[in-house]
Amino acid sequence: MLSQTTLSLTIARRIGFVILAVMFGAGAMIAILGRGPWYDEFYSLYVVRPGAPLSTLYPAWLRDNHPPLFYALAWAWSRLIAGTGFGGTGLAGTIAGMRAINCVLLVTLVWVLGRLARADAWFARILWYDGLALAATFPALDQIGQLRSYFLSFVLAAIVLPLLARDILGHAGRWTRIALGLVLAVAFSVHVLTTVIIGSLVAATVLHHAFARRWNDACRLTAIAALALIPFAITMAIQFSTIAANTRVFWIPGGFNAGRWAIETEVHDAVYANPVLLLVALAGLAVTLPALRRRDPDAQMSAVVIITFAAGLALAVAVLMAAHLYRPMLVSRYLVALDPIIALILAIGAHAATRRLAVRAVIVIDMLVLLATGFAIHANCLGTIAKPSWDGTGMAIARIVHACPQATVHPDLHWNTLALDMPPRDNRAVVPFAYRFEAHRMGFALSPAGSLSPGGANSLSATCPNVFWTEHVANRHPTAQAIIDALRRAGYPIRSGRVERSGIGWILVTPPIA
Repeated sequence: MLSQTTLSLTIARRIGFVILAVMFGAGAMIAILGRGPWYDEFYSLYVVRPGAPLSTLYPAWLRDNHPPLFYALAWAWSRLIAGTGFGGTGLAGTIAGMRAINCVLLVTLVWVLGRLARADAWFARILWYDGLALAATFPALDQIGQLRSYFLSFVLAAIVLPLLARDILGHAGRWTRIALGLVLAVAFSVHVLTTVIIGSLVAATVLHHAFARRWNDACRLTAIAALALIPFAITMAIQFSTIAANTRVFWIPGGFNAGRWAIETEVHDAVYANPVLLLVALAGLAVTLPALRRRDPDAQMSAVVIITFAAGLALAVAVLMAAHLYRPMLVSRYLVALDPIIALILAIGAHAATRRLAVRAVIVIDMLVLLATGFAIHANCLGTIAKPSWDGTGMAIARIVHACPQATVHPDLHWNTLALDMPPRDNRAVVPFAYRFEAHRMGFALSPAGSLSPGGANSLSATCPNVFWTEHVANRHPTAQAIIDALRRAGYPIRSGRVERSGIGWILVTPPIA
């Protein structure tokens, strides 16, 4: 039977979980509904677009640089919500409707972690701090607001960790191992870098068993991981030559410094995501050392898990850096599976700091950590909404068209040659699709390609401004005159105009043609 003090802490944390769920849920909705789309999301939407048969879409999934699992899930989600309406438009045809698949992943994460806490007393003790740490990380909100596979990587890493922890501590039974194998099979098939990160955690756990002379556990986990790698191996057998060809000349900067910066940024941001939790965790790690000398069982379990996962983190970083030096592949959003590792280590440290304190002191600390988490969620939400998107230029065009409905809007693909020519070849269809989709979202029409004569399909307006629109052109900053010169060479009889820049795109607004 629970003591009165334990019951008070349990009730306080249950209230805290409700507050955390409300705060993060609100932030997730704002991110999903309020963030503007970027090019990679248009790519995701295009390769699962409603109306296209699976026989057409599936080959496009295999031509990409990532395993097709997320596209398969997004395709299934688009068909599931195809019959629902949103302002008269099918949800499957909206960015927000498709991003909502991440809400399903979030609910799955919460449910699985709750089930694991009920089955494992050790994890139940750190779940509160793990939840706070995960919610405070920037990728939690940043990736939930994107139609890409990165939030799935984040969720799977957060689930794999407590399952591996059970195996490390010798708490894993038959059903835990089955669950671990299934989760690993999915996690290995989401993103190549996620495979490396989670594979490194598994390797570190096997090494722990070997050093502890738990040979049966080491062999059992090795067999589970080998079986879980089979779907990934089959996928790579099909895709590897394509990925190698696609990335022979790639947009990701190479070299040691670029790779180090990507990893350092991700790790630094995860460590400092919640400064109050970090301070509590550091205090916990400090008190764990004397507790180890006293052979305290809880301190020993915490230390074993922290050391194993820290070793897995170090191994992942070493492998990723070596691979990056061979072929550039490291950018921060590919590394989101690192954040749950750091979150769990911080959670273990925070539990170590508070486990012997008076309940009132623990509740005060919990309130401060929860408050800091709320501030982190708020800051992360603002940062997510502020990310560059096509909405900056799209809204600027919408204002011009609203003020003068006869304005013409022309996508200027002259500056999109990098995206158009980049493999896979689907980019040649995705770039114009992105312009059409964003124009539809913003409520204006694009001028179709055609004659430039006054009565032609692509005529320039004589009564309203003419807009030439370019998006997704990072690191290109041509002057207005350079843009005008390129358009004149293409046959547009314009002489002057002003450039309005937003994010990594711009619009050239020219006066009516006399």
